[in-house]
Amino acid sequence: MKQPTLKLGLIIRGNNYRERITEESMLEMAEAIKAAGGVIEPVIVREHPTRPGYYELIAGERRCVGAHHLYGDDYDMPVVVREATDAEAKALSIIENAEREDPTEIEEAQGAADLLAFNNGDKAKTAAQLGWRDPKKLDRRLLLLGCTAKVRQALIEKKIYVGHAELLSGLDPEWQDKVLPQVIEHKVSVEVLKKQLGQFSKSLADAIFDTAICVGCPHNSAQQSGLFDASIGDGRCQKPSHFEELTLAAVQKIARPLEEKYQVVRIYKNGDGFIPLHLQAEGEVGVGPEQYESCKGCANFGCSVSAVPGSYGAVAESLCFDAQCHSTKVAERRKAERAAKASASENPQATGSKQQAASQKGQEAKRKATNQTPPRVVQYRLGLWREWAQIALMADADKAMRVLISILASSSTSHLDSGKFVAAAVEIAKPAPFGSNLFKSAVEQASRVDAGKLPNLIQAMASSAAHGAPTQDLELMLTYLEVEEASHFRLNEEFLELMTMSELESLADEVKLRKAMGDAAFKKARSGAKPAFIKALLSVQGFDYAGVVPKCMRYSRKPLKLAAAGVAKSETADQQESQPQEAPV
Repeated sequence: MKQPTLKLGLIIRGNNYRERITEESMLEMAEAIKAAGGVIEPVIVREHPTRPGYYELIAGERRCVGAHHLYGDDYDMPVVVREATDAEAKALSIIENAEREDPTEIEEAQGAADLLAFNNGDKAKTAAQLGWRDPKKLDRRLLLLGCTAKVRQALIEKKIYVGHAELLSGLDPEWQDKVLPQVIEHKVSVEVLKKQLGQFSKSLADAIFDTAICVGCPHNSAQQSGLFDASIGDGRCQKPSHFEELTLAAVQKIARPLEEKYQVVRIYKNGDGFIPLHLQAEGEVGVGPEQYESCKGCANFGCSVSAVPGSYGAVAESLCFDAQCHSTKVAERRKAERAAKASASENPQATGSKQQAASQKGQEAKRKATNQTPPRVVQYRLGLWREWAQIALMADADKAMRVLISILASSSTSHLDSGKFVAAAVEIAKPAPFGSNLFKSAVEQASRVDAGKLPNLIQAMASSAAHGAPTQDLELMLTYLEVEEASHFRLNEEFLELMTMSELESLADEVKLRKAMGDAAFKKARSGAKPAFIKALLSVQGFDYAGVVPKCMRYSRKPLKLAAAGVAKSETADQQESQPQEAPV
């Protein structure tokens, strides 16, 4: 099979985490390519997300640079074309680069942090993908992200070892740059620096906690200035662990009220490798206005609070904590925009039906805004779905019987909730005292039940499945029973109390409450406390609350092939044998 190629001029550099390709490295690669008579191993590319006809380089930048140096844009570059999202492309680039020419430790740190974000913080998975058998290597590399620019440059230029950089990364940025020249000038070993920094002080001026408690503390440098180097000065804490403990408590205090506003509140420390992923509607990495409003109600929407030296207590708002999902939404927005632009440019002079067709084509490309429902809302709606299914089963004896047949025929008896059935049976079959765990006793109790009550007990047995069925089968049951959410659900305080302020804002946009209130009234209500905001949302004059069911409360309709009502009763045995039989659920 012939190796696919692309003109080198059609390949555009991707988002490579490598900081630089040295002239020496490029020339070495060019010489190797020349000696081999061309590039032997193909590079990895994907179709460019924003430039039709071009391709984005995922892996193989040094080969492209070397080939371009020798042959220029018209060179037929061997390629492997991959279908990859932004997230997948990033991961492939990082992993492939790790296997190539040894990157600097700083480049490894940046790449590892990016890959960690795409793996949703899974350090074990990230270390495995990078081929780092010792997970501690990942932690050490992530620490390097706390280094100042000067420390990073010293490491890249080999003026210090990575061990020096790891130790310096835990200091305030100011002290990193003060200590660095001394380490270089006096050639301080890593072990010596480690011992020295074990007693290194923290500036009380940088504290975000009340330093009144430090006045008489024996670890305050003002109390023991004669025991330390003069350059340390007064007003410093010489027990870093205690300083960090007080700092973390202060950061948690800052984070606490944010938990009412956001679904995720992330406190990050030095070494976590955390890089905030800012969510925005517009721009190159925007998800689009409609999706942005929907994202506010997502389980992965939130903010971060810094516990890192130099930015203690800093809050970054409107963040996404699912890099994979974010990348997908950005790609979908770009695709929709390209489709809409293409449909508009097909025939700009078109009028009437042709213009309407082009508009319709653009509308078809429009994305549906989606998000991930927070777990507490999932749990709440599941309880309501079970209640709705039980009501429907108790209201329709025929369908209840068919559901029970389906459960037994599919060996799904675990769906039946014995506790719920017994509770209902006690009410239906009075005075029979149901509730024994012994089969002998249950038989004796069942024998005393009035025969006229048996159909109701069988129906109660079927309705107990509403409380024991797993979610997927519960949704099948709701579909079969034709349960309409609007017949059971109405916006209420209990439901809205489950939500954060950002979720409430997203909900108000979805069900048009913001529009009904008007921007001014909505902003005023939004600026207040959560209880007042909820009260305002539930008392909008002129808004018809009937039938308003948020997407997060709707169940997924499942495809079912059902016979028409009454068909089973009218068919003869011969007809039944000649037609395929299907379970009602």
